[in-house]
Amino acid sequence: MRDRPAVTLYRWEAIEPEYPQPGVIRQTVHGERQTLVRYRYAPGAVFPMHAHPEEQVTVVLRGQLVLRLDDSEVICKPGDVVVIASNVPHGAYVSGDEEVETLNLFVPRRPLAP
Repeated sequence: MRDRPAVTLYRWEAIEPEYPQPGVIRQTVHGERQTLVRYRYAPGAVFPMHAHPEEQVTVVLRGQLVLRLDDSEVICKPGDVVVIASNVPHGAYVSGDEEVETLNLFVPRRPLAP
């Protein structure tokens, strides 16, 4: 017997936003084994360096985001897909004057916020 339904429909406009950094909006959907996060970054927004045990796949949908790694930067544009291995320190900031929108998949599933 399943604890969860086989299919669950979410709508971004119905998911409560969180504001983890100034100018950053986060919406999260948890599956059984993975987490999907939609980020929207205002022009000038910065996401500080951090690391986490989950592997991360980021798809840039709109705008230009600069991904920071140890001592290098990668410019990410719409259509780019970035895979970040577990525990790799990374951060990001918006370059340009357009809002950035990304979808980020985390595997395994991230813990639920307290």
